[in-house]
Amino acid sequence: NQIADFQMREKELKGKVMTAMLYPAILLFLALGVLAFLLVFFIPKFQTIFAGIGAELPLLTRIIIGASDIIRNYGLFVAAAVAVATVFIRKWLATESGQRSKEMILLRLPIMGPLVAKYAMARFCRMLGTLLGSGVALINSLSVAARAIGNQVLTDAINESIEGVKQGKSLAPCLGKCKELFVGSTLEMIAVAEESSRLDEELVRISEVTESDLDRQLKTAVALTEPLMLFFIAAFVGTIFLGMVIPIFSLQDHIK
Repeated sequence: NQIADFQMREKELKGKVMTAMLYPAILLFLALGVLAFLLVFFIPKFQTIFAGIGAELPLLTRIIIGASDIIRNYGLFVAAAVAVATVFIRKWLATESGQRSKEMILLRLPIMGPLVAKYAMARFCRMLGTLLGSGVALINSLSVAARAIGNQVLTDAINESIEGVKQGKSLAPCLGKCKELFVGSTLEMIAVAEESSRLDEELVRISEVTESDLDRQLKTAVALTEPLMLFFIAAFVGTIFLGMVIPIFSLQDHIK
């Protein structure tokens, strides 16, 4: 029953993370689609008009026209290069060094990093609490819970903490070395629970509180991402619009 409950909560938390990432990904895809459409089909119509003026165009207009020419003339080569680079990156990420580099980058991202750390901490605490509640020894439980984190960088940090527990030290000070996962208040709760022999219950409670907090932060991140993505889409379209409209204002002067 404990394993089934653990797996159910794992799937629920992963589902929330995937749902939170889906909407920004769709907005990003739409933004790239709109940008490509403007550069391939919209800009060339103005380019023919500007070619007959014979006047020097503003810098912004020249940059936009140059980007349009590159996309139209070398778009297939750019797409092929992106596809090849994607294949090589995926193969590199499948290696141990690539996986560690990706995990390190994720942890250092401004918004994503704390969320990844909270998710890993919730998994670790729930797994550790479940194992301890089932009668598994502390050292063995720590080893299994460390592997359940899903992030090798954080797993290595936890493994260093396990060495201190093997030497007879208390759990909370040892976990305190992993500052990416555990804050001071969490360590204090673990220390009190360890002294009162209620470590398994407290760890499960910590995981539940962390998952609830993570859910709230995910919703906040999505709520902030939506207007930011819309702003960037509007900025792309507005910049292209201005770059094409500014020369039109001086068309009458050139015609005269």
